[in-house]
Order: sequence, then C-alpha cells, then structure tokens
Amino acid sequence: MNLATTNASFLNVPTVTDTSLVETPYAFVGIPYGPPYKPADLAACEGAADAVRAITHEMAYALNWSHYDFDLGRPMFEDGVPTVTDCGNVETDVRDPDAIWAAGVAKLRPLAQAGRVPLVVGGLDSIPPIVVEAFDGLGTYNILHVDAHLDFREELHGVTRGYSSPIRRIREYGCVGEVVQVGLRSMGSARPSDVADARAAGNRIITTWELQEAGAQSVLDSLPTDNKWIITIDCDGLDPSIAPGVGWPEPGGLSYFDIATLVRGLAEKGLVAAIVFTEFQPGHDVRGTTAKTIARLFMNVMGLQR
Repeated sequence: MNLATTNASFLNVPTVTDTSLVETPYAFVGIPYGPPYKPADLAACEGAADAVRAITHEMAYALNWSHYDFDLGRPMFEDGVPTVTDCGNVETDVRDPDAIWAAGVAKLRPLAQAGRVPLVVGGLDSIPPIVVEAFDGLGTYNILHVDAHLDFREELHGVTRGYSSPIRRIREYGCVGEVVQVGLRSMGSARPSDVADARAAGNRIITTWELQEAGAQSVLDSLPTDNKWIITIDCDGLDPSIAPGVGWPEPGGLSYFDIATLVRGLAEKGLVAAIVFTEFQPGHDVRGTTAKTIARLFMNVMGLQR
C-alpha cells in the first residue's frame, strides 16, 4: 500500500469516510470535539486521532504488517489484508454542541448496525455517550469506564452533556446493562451525593487502590460475559508513565499491563463492541507515549478478537 495514497491513515489502511460502506470488522474514527463547558476546551484534544494515526507510521506499525507481533503471537494482518478501515474524523459545526453530538451518532450508527467495532479517539470526555447512543436499540451492552474521575454530575455550569457527566448520561440509555467504573483516584468534580447517586444507579466502582489490591486479572474475571462491552477510557485513568498527554495528570492510575489485561481479556472472549479513548491532549504528550499506548491497545483488540 502506498502511504501517499492513504494520506497517513491509521496503520496505513484504506480510508472510507462513509461508514455505511465499511466492510472490515473494525473502523477507526476520530471525534475531535465533544460538547464543552467553554470554547477553549475544544482545542485541547482536536488533534488526538491524527496523533494516533501518525504514531503508527512513526513506529513503523503501518509499514510492517508481515512482522511478528509479540503481543499477538503472529503478524498483525497475517494474510496482508487489513481488518480495519480508517473512517476519518467527524466533521461538524464545533460552535454547536448539539451538532457535535448528532454528527458523532450519525457517523457511528451505521457501524453499530452492521456489527462493526468502532475504535474511537476523542475528544473531550463528553464523547462516550455519543458512542453509546449509536448502539441504543440494538441490544444490551455493558460499560467498562476507566477514569480517574467519576463523571456522574447531573450538570456543571448548567451543561448536562459536558465532560463531568458522561456516565450519568450513559446510564439513561435503555441499551445499557452493567456499568463498571475502574481506576478512580484523587479528587475531581464528584461530590459525595454524586458517588451515592452512581452507586444507587447500580454502578460498580473500583478505585485504583482496590484494583492494585485485587489485581487486574481478578477484576477481569469478575466482569459478566452475558453482553458485549463498550469500553471507554479517559486517558487520565491511566498512569502518567504511559499516558502523560492529558490535562489532569494524577499520580498512580492503571499501568499498561493493568489496562491491557482488561482490554485483551474482553477481546479474547469476543466481547468488545466498541472502545473509545478520550481526553488525549497531544500538546501535553511526551515522545508520543500516549498515542503509542492507544495504538497498541487498539492493535491488541483487533488481533485478539477475531
């Protein structure tokens, strides 16, 4: 494949912007913007998806499909045929939060209807409900939320679709079954009443301390297998050593092997319906470390869930 003809796509795969035409099992989608609290929020993550695309070329993942991948025990695309399509970025009027939301759902809905697995890079942490809405009415899906913060505010500054509220909004969809929140630590916008509300709604909350005590494999083993999972990962839920490119870095967080254990484990069971990374701010990244972490986890899902 010629890089010049693919315009530096994710892993150098073909680009199809009309998601209703995607035939591969996986689809890479960028959602550069999420509903913000203030206009300045929009610029923080706008280049996130493109940074992940670029790192797959910088690391030569995009050029060496036939090379052995030790995460998978074989080459990424064994027969030289990619299992993912790059669907470009959601484009909309960023001044209109409702337009951002509608455009995201419109981009993802055909993928969900066709049984494709969206690999989404945002964007503010207000994006996960957009992903879930694309699946609404298509079955029941469990939610694995990895984040330093609870994200269960009803509203903040009068905004109900902002990045302090995505899990509250997700809980409102009829397609949602279990909600498991992993990696919480330190202090964010959540008040005691929000924690009580999350627990009353049935959310299972696993702090970073509890994860470290029990072990990631134990947490994985506790996840029900009755439905597929939509995995939403706020990059600040990860340890800054693997995800420094965030606006709110906190000591601690999930290590690479913690998050890979959860993601790989669900993929090996064929249970990943979608995976979305949010709050990746390329301007804060260090030597592309956050972008590499995202790319590698996507590659693990594609390679292990077949």
